[in-house]
Amino acid sequence: MMTITHKLSTDLKTELKNADEIWVAVGLLNNNGLEFLLQNLPKTCKLNFIAGIDLPTEPKALSKILTLKLKGERKINAQILTEDFFHPKVYIVKKGRYLTAFVGSANCTNGGLKDNIEMSVGTKDTIVCKQLINWFGEILLPASQPLTSDFIKDYKPKYDNRIKRRKKEKEQIENLKEQEQTKLQTNFKLKAKFISELKRFRRTKDYLLYKHERQIVIRNLRKCLDYPNFKKLDLKTFFSIKELGTIVRIKVKAKILANPKKFSELMKYICNDSIRLKTRVDEALKGKLAIEEIGEAFISKILVIHNPKKYYLHNREFTGRLRPFGLTFQRGLSFGEKYESTLNFLKMILTETNIDDFAILDQCILMIKT
Repeated sequence: MMTITHKLSTDLKTELKNADEIWVAVGLLNNNGLEFLLQNLPKTCKLNFIAGIDLPTEPKALSKILTLKLKGERKINAQILTEDFFHPKVYIVKKGRYLTAFVGSANCTNGGLKDNIEMSVGTKDTIVCKQLINWFGEILLPASQPLTSDFIKDYKPKYDNRIKRRKKEKEQIENLKEQEQTKLQTNFKLKAKFISELKRFRRTKDYLLYKHERQIVIRNLRKCLDYPNFKKLDLKTFFSIKELGTIVRIKVKAKILANPKKFSELMKYICNDSIRLKTRVDEALKGKLAIEEIGEAFISKILVIHNPKKYYLHNREFTGRLRPFGLTFQRGLSFGEKYESTLNFLKMILTETNIDDFAILDQCILMIKT
């Protein structure tokens, strides 16, 4: 039977009472962690330690272990593993003929045992526990060295220097966190103001005018492209309508006229809502149906013509206005992935502001001062 604990101190404390012997293998041991063990163990209990110094283990704790051992106040075997980066967090407790083991993320510190969000798996399975004891004795012990006063003397100045560096690094990280929190709060305020402005604009007569104009524009664009058939094309009028993005006509028009059948297939593919949006967009740009010069702006314009309630018009000015409010992208994303991500972001704005569709939202966002 296995148990999962997020605060190891509670479960471990119970097992330490009346323990005959314990085995502790941890990457990080400090004085607080050592005190926790000593305070909860019988003085007759035998302690076996293997600690690493990479994280780093506290010299004060090592000195205390060595002092207790040399004075004979505790039965202690203590080793240091320096051969490789030592990272385990294993605690094994023997009470009579019963064994309990905990394996997880908790180092032997206050943070690891009590304060941090950690995860440890506990087991009383005798076979598993004996395997862990064998691992301790047959794998770790031969690779480790005895804890001595000479080692502690050599190790302490290096530890002190590292702690100074870590303190400085921690201060830098705390400063960074503070800066990011300030930015985040600023973004929240900007976004709240932005949403408020959109809501205010939504209640004006101008909004109704823009809504009416956009509906006319979409109807005219659909007519120019013979939507949804895309066969009887009026490209001259199509390129003259600038309200949903300007398309440079010369090269694009030539490519469309050179292969009208392929253009028709491409447009129908873009408008096929049964295919995932990311797939449609990326295939339209780089797939078999892709037509040279028909790029991101053209594709997003077709999507808005197809369904302005589902798709937005992509352009740098528009998306640039959204960055202060949390619209960011990971490196290496395809345009289809970016378009999907932006669409999800805009859906929240559309819902909050009750603006009718993305074609109108496009105009509203460009009108708002940020």
